[in-house]
Amino acid sequence: MQKELSRKAKREPEHQFENLCDLLWNDQWLRAAWGKVSTNTGSETAGVDHESMTTFNEPPDKKLAELKEQLKAKTFEPRPVRRVYIPKANGKKRPLGIPTIADRIVQEALRMILEPIWEADFSTHSYGFRPNRNAQDALTYLTNRLTGRSGKVYQWVIEGDITSYFDEIPHRRLIKAVKKRVADRDIRDLLWKFLRAGVMEKGKQRETLTGTPQGGIVSPLLANIYLHELDRYMESNYLNLDSHARARRRKQGEGNFLYVRYADDFVVLCNGTKAEAQKMKEELGGILSNMGLELSEEKTKITHITAGITFLGYRIKRHIGTTGKMVPMVSIPEAAMKRFRHKTRGIIAPSTLNDSVKAKVVALNRLVSGWCQYYRITHAPTKTFRKLNPEVYWGLAHWLGRKYKISMPEVMKRFQQEKGGLGTKSITVRMPTEYTLKKSIPKTWHNPYTGKGKITREEVFSYDDLWTGHEDRQGWMDLREEVILLNSNNSPPPLIVTMTPLGYIAPRSKGTWYFQRYMELLPKLSSVFPCAFTLYHLYIYNHQNPLSWSAHSPQDSALDCGKHYVDISAALWNHRGHHAGGDDHAYHFSPQRSGARGHAHAH
Repeated sequence: MQKELSRKAKREPEHQFENLCDLLWNDQWLRAAWGKVSTNTGSETAGVDHESMTTFNEPPDKKLAELKEQLKAKTFEPRPVRRVYIPKANGKKRPLGIPTIADRIVQEALRMILEPIWEADFSTHSYGFRPNRNAQDALTYLTNRLTGRSGKVYQWVIEGDITSYFDEIPHRRLIKAVKKRVADRDIRDLLWKFLRAGVMEKGKQRETLTGTPQGGIVSPLLANIYLHELDRYMESNYLNLDSHARARRRKQGEGNFLYVRYADDFVVLCNGTKAEAQKMKEELGGILSNMGLELSEEKTKITHITAGITFLGYRIKRHIGTTGKMVPMVSIPEAAMKRFRHKTRGIIAPSTLNDSVKAKVVALNRLVSGWCQYYRITHAPTKTFRKLNPEVYWGLAHWLGRKYKISMPEVMKRFQQEKGGLGTKSITVRMPTEYTLKKSIPKTWHNPYTGKGKITREEVFSYDDLWTGHEDRQGWMDLREEVILLNSNNSPPPLIVTMTPLGYIAPRSKGTWYFQRYMELLPKLSSVFPCAFTLYHLYIYNHQNPLSWSAHSPQDSALDCGKHYVDISAALWNHRGHHAGGDDHAYHFSPQRSGARGHAHAH
């Protein structure tokens, strides 16, 4: 259906689509939206209704059916987004909006309807938050235009930035832009409700009179729809000129321009004088002002390409290459390396010694992987990555020495693994030099909804969203790993155990040393997990009356001694969301009197 929407939009550029709401509450459409939201990072993060994806799915399909009926009856009302603040490297905090699960599903369903239509219209010079496009594609386009003959003449660069763009988009003008393609009033009304849903902060609700829904799935698409007017202006006046028209402008003393945009950041190349570049900057400011936006005077600069510019976190500068010709060079800015070191030191700070070793390795690996994947397309990245190896390796080594109060030789003996990596038996920290140069090849763009290729989406790297390895229950990841290794010799479940109110978990087929090790672990577990505390004290209280346990639903469980129900999964094994960093197995136990051996099943 998405392919048909996009094809029709391409065939009929002025067509306004009707009856789109029939798709919105279609069972398969809504279920597909639910499936995408449920697999997103942060699906277990609740909005203002305190409901995560797990609670939304209990019982299965019920709330999804209720959501469908609300949409069909036009009674669905979006909830305010829950605002939280994420600390940034510069000491400031970035606001982040968290919609409810139901709102995310509806927004995803809306995106699935609107994106195929607008992808038929969007400019090839727009790269941000679009399927099959990313920051590296924008960079490749820009550097190719600075290579060869055009690289000699395009000297001046306008580094454009729109002030607080996502917070300042005028709602009525945005809906008017959507109306050019969407005649369905119900779809537009639903978008309006999301725009006006408000923000909940510290228990107080605040109205949102401008801007797109914070943290909303549909927000990047709406932002691109509104800036499509700027793209069309640049294309019709400057970018779509043929060679004769460009030559005529040069003879008349006027410059030509090239343009690339990624969300609210854009770059304009000028082959004229600096005065003409200044005139273009003022022209762009006027266009944005007519749209109710403001060009940031502080961040919008006019720079000569030999002095270098910074775009999307990359440093771009034209210099003399090995052949003696002027070529563009893309490098990693010093500021980016400084932020990497700052983030690394924050992960393994002395104040985090109570966190698990595995948690720190997982957090470091995510930082190294995301950062190096982003910058591996630069010039000679390995040279830069090599400078960061000691920061990661020895930083973790000294953290381990402080945590266990041991010398560096002892750290190497205990934590250096067979292949030289530092970490645990199941995971070692990755070095930046493991990521090598990746050439960015120019792509021939085509509509992803009408082509045969697979639709992919950019995973945007962000320092602010990275997990630091902090655990709500400090130490649980190491304890979890040791319990799993004890039970299955490095092989996760199915796990056959015997559980008793004595508070120990002992495989029937293992030796007595396993039992002893479990008993050593239980006091540690009791300080981290309430259920382990309960089991430990049940052991002390009633060690003469063992009772077999088996995995069944809570309603089937019954214990004579107090009818306790202990959910080991929530406390010890089960972990969802971006803190997992490894296997995600859920074990559900309920006590039931039985003569058979207790079993645990992974879900």
